[in-house]
Amino acid sequence: MTTYQKYLDFGLKYGIPLAVLLATLSMKKAKGLGNLAVFALVTPAMLGYLYSLKRAKAILQENSDQ
Repeated sequence: MTTYQKYLDFGLKYGIPLAVLLATLSMKKAKGLGNLAVFALVTPAMLGYLYSLKRAKAILQENSDQ
């Protein structure tokens, strides 16, 4: 099993649910402008994480085709 496969498996099994859970908890704790600040920090981080999972999946598919 390659590093990309391990990363993808972990990300799909634990990473995404954990990120959503932590983002939800941090949004509940923040009030007012803090809520907006948390949203502004968490959203790009989650999108970057999802993009890296998508890239790992593409690399795995590319290597399996060859």
